[in-house]
Amino acid sequence: MKFGVAVTTSVTPAVTELDQKDYVERVSSVAESNGFDSIWVSDRTVYPADLSNRYPDQFGPGKNDPNTQNVLEALTTLAYVGGATKSIKLGTSVLVLPFRNPILNTKMISTLDVLSGGRLILGIGSGWMQEEFDAMGSNYNLRGKITDEHLDFFLNSCSNQVFSGSSQDVNRIKMRLFPQALQKPHPPIWIGGNSRASLLRTARFGDGWHAIRLTPEELKDQKIELGKLCHRTERDISEIVVSLRATVSIGQSLYDKSGERMPLTGSLDLVQ
Repeated sequence: MKFGVAVTTSVTPAVTELDQKDYVERVSSVAESNGFDSIWVSDRTVYPADLSNRYPDQFGPGKNDPNTQNVLEALTTLAYVGGATKSIKLGTSVLVLPFRNPILNTKMISTLDVLSGGRLILGIGSGWMQEEFDAMGSNYNLRGKITDEHLDFFLNSCSNQVFSGSSQDVNRIKMRLFPQALQKPHPPIWIGGNSRASLLRTARFGDGWHAIRLTPEELKDQKIELGKLCHRTERDISEIVVSLRATVSIGQSLYDKSGERMPLTGSLDLVQ
């Protein structure tokens, strides 16, 4: 079992906008020196100014602070972390593909993998906030299809530098994409999310499944379902890494709707 740390690159009561650079650098250094396997960053481009009113169950009174969405850009942050560290793996949790141009994104991912010495883990997702899709000019209803097409392009480009492009939709020309990622056949792709669509995408594309805040029982049940989907696609589930992103709350126990203490919350003795 391996453990990573998610760097909270957002503005919080403990981290101001002016502190973000130093905070990222300190956490990355401490994580690496203490033997953590990986460091992770989240992805958010824009969000509604009235986020609390639109999503009260997530960001209303007593819930998550809307300022937690003020995150630094993911790939740029990992490039900085990669330059400040030597060996810790660099992960996105998760990169929302429908917001990104597949050609430029592939170049950025490959460049980051090269400059970091092959340390990138590409966690990806299809997004969920419709207002963000509208602002980014991406089709919310087609987000799954766009994500799959993006992954198809990325995987094909990793095995073949030359791809077919178009010039003003008239002349088909061959385009060369550089560089190639250092890891072969490509940086590991971890599919984020707990939905059936995410499990299907994992069975088709994923080197890993990146679950989000599931209980141990939920994780077990979902893994069984993933195994069934892998069988349908003639894949061996043992070849797929299973990862869980979970919130750790030391000192304060958090409870679910049934009144049960949530895993990894409470006193240090309870969490251990």
